[in-house]
Amino acid sequence: MVLPCAVAVLIALWCGAAQAEMIDGIVAVVDDRVIMHSDLVKKMKELGAQGYDPSAARQVLQLMVENVIVDKVYRSMGLPSIEPSHAEEVAKGMKIDITSAQSLIKRNSLMEMMVKSRIVVTESMIKDYYDSHSAYAGSESLHLKQILIKGNDGKANKALEDLNRGRPFEEVARDYSDIMVGDNPDIGWIAVDDLAVEARSALTAAKLLDIVGPITLGENILIYQIIERGVSGGKPIDEARDEIVATLQEKFRNEAFEHWLKMIMGDHYIGIYM
Repeated sequence: MVLPCAVAVLIALWCGAAQAEMIDGIVAVVDDRVIMHSDLVKKMKELGAQGYDPSAARQVLQLMVENVIVDKVYRSMGLPSIEPSHAEEVAKGMKIDITSAQSLIKRNSLMEMMVKSRIVVTESMIKDYYDSHSAYAGSESLHLKQILIKGNDGKANKALEDLNRGRPFEEVARDYSDIMVGDNPDIGWIAVDDLAVEARSALTAAKLLDIVGPITLGENILIYQIIERGVSGGKPIDEARDEIVATLQEKFRNEAFEHWLKMIMGDHYIGIYM
């Protein structure tokens, strides 16, 4: 029996406590595999944990237990060993250790085999996801021209005087703006929510072609002209369909796999001692 063996190991460790200042302890047993406290600490460090947090330790231990089960199921199905080059590539791309990369590859392989073919994404699901994510609808935005003057109130006032006399914004910008891309003051579409707080209310209240400013933002003085109002960044549902389907498939696949894994874990002896 696995359980008595695990208990025997624990007793041996406890009995030896008087002979050493620090004894490594068992934190979990999965069938015939033992996870030591030192294994847990090592895994936490590999995952980038800062210090030892009991809550984080329990989460990492749960992941380690699941990885043992995944490895057992993977081996029992006669699946091929993970190529070292593949594990290294995944580890590098995900910025994780090799062992975690191997476990991730095994999880994904089992996921593909056990649950992928059972995932069905309907048109109703696609529409619900599209409607519930405002990014697809786009954001209220302004098409702006900008003159940026670095901390010179006199220069900014002269630029504003020229604009108020009817001089074209482009000409004034070329003469006064300290920063401009390609001699063009057009900075494109900016979402209203992305505007600096100091500029947002003045710009949203202005009419098309109005001159807005000077507005001081830190060391910079800004003068704007509003060219257009509209919505930017949106995407029609037909264009978003493929990415929504991929997102939902991944979501449902992960959920189905987690459910399947919990069922499989019920077939194994698991003891957690922390």
